[in-house]
Amino acid sequence: MNDTPQDAWFYSHEGERIGPVTFADLQIKAKEGGINPRLDLVWKHGMDEWQAAGEIEGLFERATAPAAREELAPASNPYAPPEGESVEDQMGRGQEWPGARRRSYLAALFLFPLLWSFGFGAAMPFLTQQFGPQIMKAVAAGAQIVPLIVFIFFAVKRLLNVGMSGWWWFGNLVPFLNVWIGYRCFACPGGYAFHKKLDGVGVFLAIVYWLLIVALILAVAAMVALLFGVIGTPELQQKLREVIQQVSAQAVKQ
Repeated sequence: MNDTPQDAWFYSHEGERIGPVTFADLQIKAKEGGINPRLDLVWKHGMDEWQAAGEIEGLFERATAPAAREELAPASNPYAPPEGESVEDQMGRGQEWPGARRRSYLAALFLFPLLWSFGFGAAMPFLTQQFGPQIMKAVAAGAQIVPLIVFIFFAVKRLLNVGMSGWWWFGNLVPFLNVWIGYRCFACPGGYAFHKKLDGVGVFLAIVYWLLIVALILAVAAMVALLFGVIGTPELQQKLREVIQQVSAQAVKQ
């Protein structure tokens, strides 16, 4: 006669068969980690075959919290890409773009050279008395390139601000390409390479920029025409040549 109770359970762990035990003891073993839900097998009288411990109802606690969270989460399409940042949001992050902003670039281009020239000229007599004319002559020669250095620094930073590499600055040395680079630095807001949109100030500055470019082209064309006798009287042509010679001579002296 079999003395094993009908509710007795057996389980295998690391190749060893253990039992009989009660279902409560089995639950304690499962809670303590003594039974692996995938590797260990469980059997009791009435079952056709051994089953994985994890398949026994009530033996292991079921985690229901993730399922509840999934029900609260909105349905998503796994094949749909995430929504990109809108143009308005990108332009609204003007403070976050790296590099120099438009106002800093324009200040380095127009305002700083004037302030530097005025300040250095005003301090020149005092500095000459302190250090002598010979030293100040050398200092004045070096001081003339300070605005250029400041401009190059802010121009590189400005290119980073509109989403370009700082190496694009060397494009200023290439005809026609420098006009395009100048336009981006002069008028475009931060991150322009990404959102491709001008703000209100940028539209105004773009108009001013292209008007200046057109005026410069017309001025150069008129000067070339005068030099080669296409337009103007001989007296006007001669006067223009004299002015150019005087400017050239002055530049050589400096």
